[in-house]
Amino acid sequence: MILNNITVLKSRYPNVWEKYNDSIIKSRDKVSVEQSKTNDLVIAITKESGLNYIHSKYNPIQEANRFIESIKDIGEKHVLFYGVGLGYHIDTFVEMYPETSFSIYEPNFEIFQELLRHKNLELWSPGKRMKKIMVEENPDDCRNNLLSFTNLLSEEIYIAILPSYERIFADETKNFMETFRQVIYERRQSINTGKLFAKRKIINGFRNIPYMMSTPDFMSKESEAFKGKPAIIVSAGPSLNDEYDNLRYIKSNGLAYIFSVGSAVNALLSQGIEPDGTFSYDGSILNQKVFTNIKSQGIDQVPLIFGSTIGFETIMDYPGKMANFSVERDSIVNLFLKRIDGAPIEQIGYFTSVATLALEVLLRKQFSPIILVGQNFAYRADLNYAKGIDYIDTALSDQQKNNALNVVDVEGNLTLSSRLHIDMRKEMEQAITAFPTAKIMNSSKGGAHIEGTVYKSLEEIIETSLITSNVVAHDWFEQLEHDIKYDLEHFKKTVLEMSRSAEELSKIFRRFEDIITEMKHYITTRNTPQLEKLFNVFDKMFDRLQKNKYNLVIIQPMNNIIFQLVMNVFEEVRFSPDPVSKAKKVTDEFGDYLRVCQEDLLLTKKLLEEMDDIVLEKRNLV
Repeated sequence: MILNNITVLKSRYPNVWEKYNDSIIKSRDKVSVEQSKTNDLVIAITKESGLNYIHSKYNPIQEANRFIESIKDIGEKHVLFYGVGLGYHIDTFVEMYPETSFSIYEPNFEIFQELLRHKNLELWSPGKRMKKIMVEENPDDCRNNLLSFTNLLSEEIYIAILPSYERIFADETKNFMETFRQVIYERRQSINTGKLFAKRKIINGFRNIPYMMSTPDFMSKESEAFKGKPAIIVSAGPSLNDEYDNLRYIKSNGLAYIFSVGSAVNALLSQGIEPDGTFSYDGSILNQKVFTNIKSQGIDQVPLIFGSTIGFETIMDYPGKMANFSVERDSIVNLFLKRIDGAPIEQIGYFTSVATLALEVLLRKQFSPIILVGQNFAYRADLNYAKGIDYIDTALSDQQKNNALNVVDVEGNLTLSSRLHIDMRKEMEQAITAFPTAKIMNSSKGGAHIEGTVYKSLEEIIETSLITSNVVAHDWFEQLEHDIKYDLEHFKKTVLEMSRSAEELSKIFRRFEDIITEMKHYITTRNTPQLEKLFNVFDKMFDRLQKNKYNLVIIQPMNNIIFQLVMNVFEEVRFSPDPVSKAKKVTDEFGDYLRVCQEDLLLTKKLLEEMDDIVLEKRNLV
């Protein structure tokens, strides 16, 4: 039995096999196997509370039947069984739900070893119906297991917890559920963000390249105008409402550079305060809304410092001056832009919060000290945002109140925050660790404590740290390096190369269309020999697809989540003995992916041509 199961682990679940192989000599003195009244085997485990049975000592099969019958509303969900024991309930489930896929999670490694000794895993259709096996050896395994499990699973998940585990492994079960909720939340955030911005990122890249080439690079190392100068990052948290008089005083006396992030620029302008610059790099189409008033009123005194990933609508017709910075993993900038002097283009990491991004930029430009204003990362009374932003509802909703979590504030008290705020705060704290000697002060009254910062009220900071007037250079924008030259020959050569690659990709896509059409024909006639031949043709064409540069740099990143799901399907059907079923899944999943890619190919070819035309028109600025 165990030799057969080891073969299953090696071939289908190699990560579990490695863990099992490394742990096979572990002591098993806490786990024993006994016979029930019906002569079926049951597992007993010795805990501090005494001897506990995973299954019924009288009739474990009957108990398993009742448990599976109690499961309702599975529908088309993928079932995750927490707690396996000897798998009697899995046997019942496989019989009652022959079409439903499932995965198993065993939090006790010694119990898993007994499972391998007494249950034939082949009966659960490994790889086909039983998608994943997860086992814990230490507490860190829980999060890693669930991250791997949820990463590419497309179906909804139904969790079925074996009742005995809730009793015997109460702490482990509680930790599992809390971790699962957090991982699902993170996965949804990641998928939503990925789907939303994957296409926009490429589109923005093509549209923004001409602006990148015709505006100064804010990160240029040639200018040290800001070294040792104090700077304030103004965010739109509710504590900003308390600081307008202080900020007005700082501005009028030139005590520090004032940079706004996100919607805070509108809150400041509503109070007659013009920041020295405003940071933005959100790639969504909604980002332009932040600058609607600035554009409609023709406000040209606020320089925009934009990231290469910014929504292109934002920088179109911006009335003020603009400087740029390149964002890491921006494939378009990395592909087309090259400085003629050979100097590298300094890039900023990609952050969820624009405040963290601005902090990273200002730290690299050696501003000191840096003061955070309105950076609450928490709620305050019934407010979520500062007032003065006409397109945001600043009041807390009932749902936000109900979902709020406790965090420690700047004075050591508890305050309420959201999961998103907590994640953003942790991101900022992580970024700060890269600058251990930096002097960063947080003056956000009632805000969450940010590790790596010192809390002081803005009044105290003005008295003790901002004691020199007129430190702000009003011509700071002119001190940037304005005459950066980009290699136009490199740009033109790359455009030509990508145009040719796009044409080759069009041919590959047309060939895939033919293959899928043939597959569908042979599916209906159940001609398995022809399908097998087509699989070989498909594999060769897929190899060509994965070598095509335009696909790898442009098209696939625009659809990366869908692509990963398609690869998941390929992995799933790789072991399928039924060519017809295999072909059907391939044509369904890859066919949908192909159609989306063809649409994106047409769009991006047009964007490539437009970018080329605009850059050549502005070549005197390059």
